[in-house]
Amino acid sequence: MPIAQKHFVQALCGSFPDPVVIVDSSRVILFANPATVKQFGYALDEIANLPERILYASDQDYDSCLSRDWRERAGEDVCDGVHQYRRKDGSVFSGRLRVTAVTGEDGAALGFIGVVHDISDLLELDRERKKTAEMFDAGLQAIPEGFAIFDGQEKLIAFNEAYRRVLGTAGHGLQAGMTAEEILVAVHQAGNYPFVPIGSPDASAWIERRLHDFRHPSGKAHVFPYGNGRWLQAENLKAGDGNTVALRIDVTALKEAELALDRQRLEYYTLVQNIPDFICRISPDLRCTFVNRTYAEFVGKPASELAGKPFLDFVPERDRERLARLLKNLSPEQPIFAREQRQQLADGGDFWIFWSNMAVFDGDKLVEYITAGRDITELKRQQVRIAQQSAELKRKNEALNQFTGTVSHDLKAPLRHISMFSEMICEDVTSGNFEELPVYAYHLRQSARRMDQLIDSLLDYAQIADQIANWQTVSMADVVSDAILNLDSFIREAGAQFEFDVLPQVKGDPELLKRLCQNLVGNAIKYRREGIKPVIRIYCEKNDHWIRIYFQDNGIGVDPRFARKIFDVLQRLHQDETTYPGTGIGLALAKRIAESHNGSIELDTSFTQGARFVLALPHMM
Repeated sequence: MPIAQKHFVQALCGSFPDPVVIVDSSRVILFANPATVKQFGYALDEIANLPERILYASDQDYDSCLSRDWRERAGEDVCDGVHQYRRKDGSVFSGRLRVTAVTGEDGAALGFIGVVHDISDLLELDRERKKTAEMFDAGLQAIPEGFAIFDGQEKLIAFNEAYRRVLGTAGHGLQAGMTAEEILVAVHQAGNYPFVPIGSPDASAWIERRLHDFRHPSGKAHVFPYGNGRWLQAENLKAGDGNTVALRIDVTALKEAELALDRQRLEYYTLVQNIPDFICRISPDLRCTFVNRTYAEFVGKPASELAGKPFLDFVPERDRERLARLLKNLSPEQPIFAREQRQQLADGGDFWIFWSNMAVFDGDKLVEYITAGRDITELKRQQVRIAQQSAELKRKNEALNQFTGTVSHDLKAPLRHISMFSEMICEDVTSGNFEELPVYAYHLRQSARRMDQLIDSLLDYAQIADQIANWQTVSMADVVSDAILNLDSFIREAGAQFEFDVLPQVKGDPELLKRLCQNLVGNAIKYRREGIKPVIRIYCEKNDHWIRIYFQDNGIGVDPRFARKIFDVLQRLHQDETTYPGTGIGLALAKRIAESHNGSIELDTSFTQGARFVLALPHMM
């Protein structure tokens, strides 16, 4: 090839936008233009003198280019087809190949010039076009409303099955190419316009009006009676390309759906207004947009006065800052938080609400907050009752353990005495010695009486443990007065004096509390100093949670070492019953009663002028 011609070819190939590859008759690459380097990723020195096969994605694509005799087609386009090519990085693309043979002066083929035009985008566009067409057809068929397109000559060019169905029996003969007038007449003749009988004077005028609406659409929907007691909505739209889009909708079902929706809205509104939960919808700037009747009653204002008002105005001041922070921290990832709120009622009782707060987002944009509150006061009370029952069970187990220990120890002592003196009586009777029998009989009676007292005390203790049920508001002043009245003769005999403070009201069982006070007052009189009249002072102290009632006397007192032991069952510090009679059950009963009222009783070891017992009971809320 002459130099000038060679330079011309190189210049032409260098500026050509598509890959150009020149191969010899053996199909070995001699030249590739810059577009080839860009498209395939190979530099010229990487593919020069290599077989053209390196550029094809598969042997099948390469072989399809050799399916003709090159030499017989010399001087012509000997290959024109679409093939798959592979780039250096392994990626594959589709290209249209046009091959031209280069011949010498003798007509022999010297090689070939191949031009590859990347048609991947075209193929993709074609696939997208087909996909779009399929999607359009599928979407058209999926539309529940009757949908049809008419061209500029009013001929039907597309429609869906819903359009065919809405035409009733006239839809059986529906086909593309029919005019709008033909379809309208067929529908009328099928009897779908019962208010315009076939052949009546109004029929032609009706059809003309319908055709006018079709040809000059106003954009407004027309609703009219249809066959079989149904209603049809007709709407025509003129498209920019001159076509007319016709919508035919059976609005009977639509109206039923609208009525159902209206009923649902009414039911939802009625439900929200009447459920016992508190419902409030709040704007992003924390203003009330809706509250139900229950929430309005909870706040104490009409719902109309709450709309538009700051939501936090109706939250206890101590909770406002924390609640506002928690609401602001809600996110699409964590849109909900819950909290419990305790309020005190006018009568002193507790009122508990469980609040669920939810933020509604549209994407990342906050739409509103919804807060719902539920009265869980009864649940809280049940939890308290369960805790009380658990504590009661624990106390009963402890009492049972003490009872078992007492039976195994304290009851055996009088039994041993009875057994011992019975044997002694048997021995003396056998030997004929009757002098000591009265003494032995006396000890037998004393041991039996002691055992009877112990059994009665234990039964009394066990019965007390199962009688904690009658809860009510109790005046401690009345309880103490009744206890003193029961001990009247004992008090008169001892010449006891009393000093009283103003005593409060508590929650409890009046009979059991009276029993407790009677035991404490009785002990204060029993364990008095010889020759000194007992003085008993009863007073109280209160704080936010507890009421402490003090029973203070000027008696012999209790050694602080035994401050806990004296409350055990059948524990006596004074064994001589001639001076201080009893079974040791009184303080155990007092402790049991105090604990059954969720309280406690203890000896004040700091008081040294006698004994001072402190009864602690929960503050009545």
